[in-house]
Amino acid sequence: MKIVADENIPYVTEFFAPFGEVVTAPGRHLSADQVRDADILLVRSVTKVGEALLSSSKVRFVGTCTIGVDHLDTEYLRRNHITFASAPGCNAGGVVQYVLTALAELAANWRQKRVGVIGHGNVGGRLCRALQALQVNYLAYDPFVSPLDNPRSCAIEQALDCDIVCMHTPYTTAGPHPTHHMIGIKQLRYMRPGAILINAGRGGAIDNRALLAHLQRDADLRVVLDVWENEPEVNLALLEMVAFGTPHIAGYSYEGKLNGSAMIHEALTRFLGKNEAEMAEHRNALLAKLMGPPQDLAAGELNQAIRSTYDIAADDRRMREALLNAPAGEIGLAFDRLRKTYPERREFSHFQVQAEPEVLVELKALGFKHG
Repeated sequence: MKIVADENIPYVTEFFAPFGEVVTAPGRHLSADQVRDADILLVRSVTKVGEALLSSSKVRFVGTCTIGVDHLDTEYLRRNHITFASAPGCNAGGVVQYVLTALAELAANWRQKRVGVIGHGNVGGRLCRALQALQVNYLAYDPFVSPLDNPRSCAIEQALDCDIVCMHTPYTTAGPHPTHHMIGIKQLRYMRPGAILINAGRGGAIDNRALLAHLQRDADLRVVLDVWENEPEVNLALLEMVAFGTPHIAGYSYEGKLNGSAMIHEALTRFLGKNEAEMAEHRNALLAKLMGPPQDLAAGELNQAIRSTYDIAADDRRMREALLNAPAGEIGLAFDRLRKTYPERREFSHFQVQAEPEVLVELKALGFKHG
């Protein structure tokens, strides 16, 4: 059995070699010729998977080691009886870490603010649970989630009227509530002066041209963008105006990457009818080895602990230096290079913290271990 995989899926050979021969290739430029004789295709969000890529192949299973499937033509896959699987929630911990770090950097008193969360899925829901554990006042908009599952449900206008707005939506262009450009000129006007807007979902959910025009009109709005419309071709004028800009790495934690690989390993085990106990033993042993022991951390207060785990300002500096100095026509290459060479970042769960009892209670609610 031949498995073709994105070369940037971490430890892809170690995870999937028990199933067959693993051949890796650059995900964004994967071609039909490269997958022609593949049985299994493993990708990330940078690979568009549909008829153009698969029509001449014998692929019968597509696994994306990411939370979303907007890069997969799911209708084509279903029509052609190609099984597909994703890894929902695999990087939710990393995204929550990213958001809370941005807030700790931009507003030391963020816990006294009201937060509007747009999207209450795996990531947005986890952020809401973290906010609730920290007794932060929040509202959440998601038309697809029942108020029973989202007790702080609100209209989108109410979410946008908060002091902090966090976007965690998929990218959709059809259906009753498409997310394409769901935030445009009209919606930006709902935002209050001095607000913080964070998008760590999908770039196309915000009309980037409208956002740039809004900021150029001296709008009192601080923006954090991890995702960009038309990425990897980032709007450089917009990059220069945001508080923090990063290259779609909010969920690029070490744990998130390993979780994604592990979840697709489990899905492929079921698809192939392999011995689930035997494969789970392999998977869990590999995860235990790769995760390693916890790292000690001392913290006097919550913001300090959060910021000690991740330096978002360093990611912002690397992106500005790489993209603003990139030769003409090479912005996309520079963006992808940043993602490919992204340094290891560990989530809260990797850290064993020493702190005062009242601080420790809060840190444990975010997933920190107790030293």
